Amino acid sequence: MLAPLFHPRRVPSPTLRESFPVHKEISMLKANRVLSCVFVAGVFSGVSGNAAAEYVYAGFSLGQAEVKDFCEGLGSGCDDTSTTGRLYGGGFLDEQLAFEGGYRYIDDVSASASIPGMSASIDASYHMFDGSLLVFTPRFGMFQLFAKAGVQFWQQDVSASLTGFGSASDSERGISFRTGVGFKADITRSLGLRLEWDYLRNIGDNIGDVENFESDIHVFSAGPEYRF
Repeated sequence: MLAPLFHPRRVPSPTLRESFPVHKEISMLKANRVLSCVFVAGVFSGVSGNAAAEYVYAGFSLGQAEVKDFCEGLGSGCDDTSTTGRLYGGGFLDEQLAFEGGYRYIDDVSASASIPGMSASIDASYHMFDGSLLVFTPRFGMFQLFAKAGVQFWQQDVSASLTGFGSASDSERGISFRTGVGFKADITRSLGLRLEWDYLRNIGDNIGDVENFESDIHVFSAGPEYRF
């Protein structure tokens, strides 16, 4: 079943981007770097500004990410789920409104196939910096629900290998929309627990005829939150 995974037109070249002029690629990389710096600065400036309003918080979460379109048409040798972790910090404007910035890493999702004497594999991982506005419901005792929406700067790292042809890798960057909902429980005055679902839209970029790399990502996660 090697053919569905690596059609002759779908085998990445050593650069994966030889069809693009070099000067265009360099310009895109410079633009992405500038844009990422501006975006990250804006996230942390917003968090710092909100800190003076009510209180600030920080936390981390672990969970599972599903890269929805990664395994489309690739058969049973593909796994579109992976472990993910996120670090975040934020500040409350009031009891129901907060701004939050964070960094997320999604470990490799992978596809592989083999026949006697030949094997092939594709892996993709993700780095993300995000900023979101969170809206909370009134408290129900120690519990609160919330919804969030924002944007994220992402980097997708793809690597591929094929016996007899070697390996290749490529990185893509972009900005996209994110949203989600969650549940928070206050264990003590300064410690809470968050359970949440994140919907990350249009992450990644397709490579040539391979249309599996641009996908929505669903994340289910949980972790502690500390208030200061």
